[in-house]
Amino acid sequence: MTKSNTASVKTYRYELVHGEGADFVAYQRRRDDGNWQTFSTWMIPRAVC
Repeated sequence: MTKSNTASVKTYRYELVHGEGADFVAYQRRRDDGNWQTFSTWMIPRAVC
């Protein structure tokens, strides 16, 4: 059996999450059951003007 060329093979993603005092970037990987698991996050602080 072969995989379709149009099938998604994306196994990781970066997600931007907005918070009240800062934004975050989350690195996530797809698990075998199809759900996404967050492995690490980075905080992007907002500048005070």
